[in-house]
Amino acid sequence: MLLIITPNPALDRTMVFEGLRLGGVFRTDEVIVAAGGKGLNVARAARALGQPALVCAPLGGLTGDAVAHLAAAEGLSGRWTRHRAGETRTCVLVVDRAASDATALNESGPIFAPADWHAFAGDVLAAASGATLAVVSGSLPRGVEPAALGGLLADLASRGLPVMVDTSGPALEAALATRPWGVKVNGHEAGVALGRPVSDVPAALAALEALRAGGVSLAAISLGAEGCVAADASGAWWARPPRVRIVSSVGSGDSLLAGLVTGLLRGLSLPEALRLGVACGTADALTIGGGRFELREVERLRMAVQVEARGIADV
Repeated sequence: MLLIITPNPALDRTMVFEGLRLGGVFRTDEVIVAAGGKGLNVARAARALGQPALVCAPLGGLTGDAVAHLAAAEGLSGRWTRHRAGETRTCVLVVDRAASDATALNESGPIFAPADWHAFAGDVLAAASGATLAVVSGSLPRGVEPAALGGLLADLASRGLPVMVDTSGPALEAALATRPWGVKVNGHEAGVALGRPVSDVPAALAALEALRAGGVSLAAISLGAEGCVAADASGAWWARPPRVRIVSSVGSGDSLLAGLVTGLLRGLSLPEALRLGVACGTADALTIGGGRFELREVERLRMAVQVEARGIADV
């Protein structure tokens, strides 16, 4: 089973317009309301691939109730930690078809007390006993120090559970200090963590080497339309998707992560798991709503993804 740790879930409301501009009045009847946050996107994509997964997330208030209800309606399994810090955040995603992408308006969410995080971490550790691999996906709630995430990762590692981390900023720095099994970030996030620009494939490959030198067994860096590079002890690879017309890039990185870990859980080699991940991320970009894609589209794109070795990353 895949355990998906989602510290900062959301209620996502996606609204679709044509020719949107600031200062105008617009009306739409195309709205998607869904359980959201990066981890829920990963779970949605994993389910589309047929990968059993369990989401652990803290929920609060009526909005939290709605997130749990919407997740269940989609067939997403969840272990929800109820807190009293306030309403689970709401994120508004605005898609302008004429602009060929989406704009995300994200709330920060409620401020956690130490007891709120302690209860959530306890539920995560309880759920970990049934997992083969875990991912930590998304930001931390306000009020939670990055060191708390590091402590949770250390506890999971002590139980022998490999964890792949997809977060950013101080939370990512705290995670890297624990030498997690895996890291999947985008170029900007990697650059901030390493203190240097990571905007192209050569820079990303050097960043992979640095991450592996720091104790990460498997590192992956996504580069938008340029695809994704990944490395483990056996080597480094660059997977390039075919050129497509993007509808919405929101959630593409989450779908890439879902495809990558699903491939690894199915015993695929890293280059083939990376191929599946990039196909999922590209298919997601052709749809509206994070973690949503057609399986037949993934299979079509999978055949078109080019994967090439880029040298051994055993450092």
